[in-house]
Amino acid sequence: MMNWTTVFKSFQVAIAHGLLFSFSIILSLKLDHAVNYSWWLVFSPIWLFHAVVARGRFSLPAPSMPHGRHWAPFHAIVAAPLLIAFELLLCVHLEKRYAVNLKIVFLPLLALEAAILVDNIRMCRALMPADDDVDSMSDEAVWETLPVSY
Repeated sequence: MMNWTTVFKSFQVAIAHGLLFSFSIILSLKLDHAVNYSWWLVFSPIWLFHAVVARGRFSLPAPSMPHGRHWAPFHAIVAAPLLIAFELLLCVHLEKRYAVNLKIVFLPLLALEAAILVDNIRMCRALMPADDDVDSMSDEAVWETLPVSY
């Protein structure tokens, strides 16, 4: 059954994909020197994309977690702020008004990768059965405890 909520969510998805497509077009035009826009304008569709995704993700009522979980992986929570920090630092670096080292620009991505690594190790350790019940956990039980759905 179609209602206004589903129409609005479909509209959000279409807007998000449109913003990603417009970023790709503007970026390719900037790299081909066809337009002379500032890097802040080039990256603005990405920041609007983050706003649209955050509106869909953190709206009330909150979307339900898969398999009845009441928590989200840590890297899913810190991903958007760290990606936005990387994009802002990249714009500062590309504008060349301030001397920002690329090591500093990529620090938020390094922090995100570290968070993903720690989170994955934590999730894998949670899936490991205890020594006494190694044979008691089936493959289906392992797949059901994963935080993502396939």
